[in-house]
Amino acid sequence: MRRLIGITLLGLFVFAAIVYGQYPATRNPLMGAWRVSEIADANAPPVTKPQPGLYIFTGQHYSFARINGTKPLPGYPSNDKATDADKVTVFNSLYMNTGTYSVTGNVLATKAMVAKSAFAIGGAGNQYEFTLNGNNLVLTQKPSGAVIKLVRVE
Repeated sequence: MRRLIGITLLGLFVFAAIVYGQYPATRNPLMGAWRVSEIADANAPPVTKPQPGLYIFTGQHYSFARINGTKPLPGYPSNDKATDADKVTVFNSLYMNTGTYSVTGNVLATKAMVAKSAFAIGGAGNQYEFTLNGNNLVLTQKPSGAVIKLVRVE
């Protein structure tokens, strides 16, 4: 009797290993690091050669950082030597936001834990429709319609 139970359990184990080995867990297609390649706002022409920007997705967290516009940040030796105008330019140019996210179908929902501005933290968060074509990701923010195009770097 013990031998029959042992053989049965071994058979079930082998069966489970074969079945689960054939169906790998679905990988989140957003996971990885993405370089910003274009920024399009409804109120301005698209920026096709943007300043650096990097979007990173892990299993449950994201981090978005980019310099908006076409001009690099002002060059100054240190924050204590920057003029108020330099600091305002930097503040207005930077987009930074990090937190948790979820994906339902082709909708990305983000909820910031840390951001450049307090109004972006908590609350309902942001929603984006996304399309993924190979190593190209397009995020369309709802309801504003702003479009961020990204290319996978990792």
